[in-house]
Amino acid sequence: MPLSQPDHSVPETDEEESDWEDDDDAGNIISSPNGLRYNIGLLPPRTQRLVRGVFNDQEQPRIFLESCGIKEEGSGDEGFFYAFQLHEVVPCSIRIGSRSSARWSTPVCKCPDAIYHKKQPCKHLVWLFDSIARHSSRGRDINKELTMTGLGYPEELGDPFQQISELRLDILADSLHCDTTTRNGDTTSPNRARVREAREMVAAVAGIQPHEVDGFRLDLETSDQQTSLIHRGDVEATLFSLLLASHSLAARVRAELTPPDAAVDPFRSLQRRAQRIISELDAFSSSLKDPKLATARQSEGKDKEGPRDVSWAASQIRCCVSQIEELVSRGARPLTSSQRVSAARALVGILKSVASHNVDSHAGGAVEDRNLYMCLIGGPDSGFIYSVLDMLVDQSQYVEELEFVMELIGRSGAPESYVSNMRDLITRMRSHTGIDSRRSSMAFPNSTSTPRNVTPPFEGVPPKGPRPETGSEFPSTEFLTPELPASASRLPDTRTSRGGRGRGAGRGRAAASSATGSKRSSSGGGQERGGGSKRPR
Repeated sequence: MPLSQPDHSVPETDEEESDWEDDDDAGNIISSPNGLRYNIGLLPPRTQRLVRGVFNDQEQPRIFLESCGIKEEGSGDEGFFYAFQLHEVVPCSIRIGSRSSARWSTPVCKCPDAIYHKKQPCKHLVWLFDSIARHSSRGRDINKELTMTGLGYPEELGDPFQQISELRLDILADSLHCDTTTRNGDTTSPNRARVREAREMVAAVAGIQPHEVDGFRLDLETSDQQTSLIHRGDVEATLFSLLLASHSLAARVRAELTPPDAAVDPFRSLQRRAQRIISELDAFSSSLKDPKLATARQSEGKDKEGPRDVSWAASQIRCCVSQIEELVSRGARPLTSSQRVSAARALVGILKSVASHNVDSHAGGAVEDRNLYMCLIGGPDSGFIYSVLDMLVDQSQYVEELEFVMELIGRSGAPESYVSNMRDLITRMRSHTGIDSRRSSMAFPNSTSTPRNVTPPFEGVPPKGPRPETGSEFPSTEFLTPELPASASRLPDTRTSRGGRGRGAGRGRAAASSATGSKRSSSGGGQERGGGSKRPR
């Protein structure tokens, strides 16, 4: 059921004709600042002029997103809607409800143009929907034009409310560089993603190399730098506080940075999103066991959009990997050396995090429904990660980390085809080792040595300690359990090791299926699955 289209029968006045002067013969395909291409040929002439004005590089309105939140439509169970607070010269509000919403089934902006001049969509809706589409689109050619509807949203992406709901608003807010509000309307403290981004912006201004950013001025994030804008004797802390205090300043600095800078690196951003998703899965799992945590989540409105379970997490992580694949294979121009390094680092980081998450997060029927590892790696082979890394085989500095992943897979089990393809990938990466130092010196010109384990630590990796007992069985798919290296027995805790040197891609054999069914070893004491007495010979 398509979204209802606004009435375009409002007569155009002379004032409206002159709002956005443009050549009437201009093409119907235009590009937004976010890199999306739109076909606006089906829009009325007035709306076409408005869209061109919003996306005009020389005259783009200074619009910034300040906050977003989940609001209830009434006192009962009347549903909820998403509220976005934008700022141009004066603040304006946008309401986006579901198709069944009594008040907000059609997105509404409270700006003067929309209220008094009856402009639908207004420039604020066009700008916001372009930003949302940039981070919610997946599974399509990023260079293919989109058809803009009369609501200002791409027709190919469907319902904007549904797109936001699938990703979850607070996670989208990280990518939109805005804070989130509580249910009573009060703005919370700065989004933790904005805090980290502000520190990374300061690092870029200070000339810190990309691979050194993770260790730069960590005190800015941990200390209370927001009580005062000016920190005498500390220019970096002052800039940090100013960036958090002013969305407009942060947007202008962001626009001056380039992809090698960590604050605007799209691959780093997608890796962080995957990290956040796994963290949300763990929080959801904990809330099922602790009533206090469940109450806290309910007060934050996190239960409104649906459960943050394994099915949701796996879908969104696949979306992150898909967007990385699109940037690598179908970007506007070939990746630079540093961008290829960043893309491989993000993929390896996501793979390590998932491989370390072999645990039942909640109840469920099939093991793939309750275990993230089994859903993405241990279940039927879907080419998770390795199919994209196949385009980055020159990034041989990540071979050791991939070997560490293979050791984890060797303990947990995976389909024979998955292990075989990972073996082939590692072998081909090894063939590039001879040129690794030369490539790395180009990507990190001021580094004294080749950074081999530069994947940022994931907050989503489970802490040290025994795994919860799952008692799950092997699926019907035939699995291959790689032979464990001798070095694995000397590792005190492989889940937290930064890079095992064992050869997880060594020989293996398929686990034979029988009528009684083979079972994974899931005994206590922190043992990983597959680590029982039936180790391959």
